[in-house]
Amino acid sequence: MVRNAMSATEFYILQYLWTRETPATFSEIMVHFNETEQKEWKKQTVNTFLSRLSQKGFLNIDKSGKRAIYIPSVTEKKFYEQYAQDIIKDSYQGSLKNFVCAFTAGHKLTSAEKDELLNYIKTL
Repeated sequence: MVRNAMSATEFYILQYLWTRETPATFSEIMVHFNETEQKEWKKQTVNTFLSRLSQKGFLNIDKSGKRAIYIPSVTEKKFYEQYAQDIIKDSYQGSLKNFVCAFTAGHKLTSAEKDELLNYIKTL
């Protein structure tokens, strides 16, 4: 499962990198988490998390310049698409119908939601 392949802290770092318009340097990541987010992370700790993200295929590290830059190897959209597919595969026997039944249990869909869902299904 995509989301279970990483720790909560690794996911936290990946979420930050998705918010950036440009790749981040190590020092920018350290400043963000230690100053903006008020963490007290040591360089080795952050380096370990970044290395793990890279080893797991979620992060590219470009070392071609003076400083390494860190670039997510998967977009946030693609990550969540795969995560949703993994949930359905792993928890609902691969059945979207089973997922929708579980998701809507105790929650009635409005007419507008039903129409929207039906229209979406017709386009598949």
